[in-house]
Amino acid sequence: MLKIRNRLYEKTTIGLFFAVTIFAACQQAKQEEQDNIAVAAASENIRPLTASEDSLQELHRNIPWDQIEVFPFPQALINNKVPLFTNRQQLERLLGAPDSVISAAGEDICGSQFEEDFNYYYKNGATFEEYKDSLACEEFVFIPNSTLTCGKITLSCNTTWEDIKRWFPNAVLQAENEGKTDMITLRDSYSKESVSSVQLYFENGKLVRVVNFIPC
Repeated sequence: MLKIRNRLYEKTTIGLFFAVTIFAACQQAKQEEQDNIAVAAASENIRPLTASEDSLQELHRNIPWDQIEVFPFPQALINNKVPLFTNRQQLERLLGAPDSVISAAGEDICGSQFEEDFNYYYKNGATFEEYKDSLACEEFVFIPNSTLTCGKITLSCNTTWEDIKRWFPNAVLQAENEGKTDMITLRDSYSKESVSSVQLYFENGKLVRVVNFIPC
């Protein structure tokens, strides 16, 4: 009988030992699992963007084309008197005879205001397309005392990049997003169907010319 009791005691002791061992192993596994769980940063450690960081995000935002400012090129007035799209008599009353007139026949023309053959009409560095009595400016070059006025905005050779930034902030922001500081692109019409644009070019921070760009 004593031997039987001893065997039972031994079996019970062994069983308890294994039970304690398994329980300890389970507890250790749970602790290791908890240690491996990533802990979210405390809310007080998440700070809002600073003004400079927020402005950097704004700088790299692409501006939708329909939010770019409009400069109605054909209606802009030379010296606040004659529009860029005019007739020969009006322009010559203001500026005098052309410097030269050259046929565009045979030229590789990409985009033009006229479908028929026309002439290139040059005056004071500016280029016009001439068809019969009509003139359409292709490129206007600023010389001393020459201006272009559209509404309350007057452009001249003294116009700076900072001036343009005040008048056309979205167009300037888009140019700077693209790494440009010598050219901005404006819409030439409020119509979403218009494919042409207006390009303002700068040298040494000053406006030098305006181009009526017509894609091919």
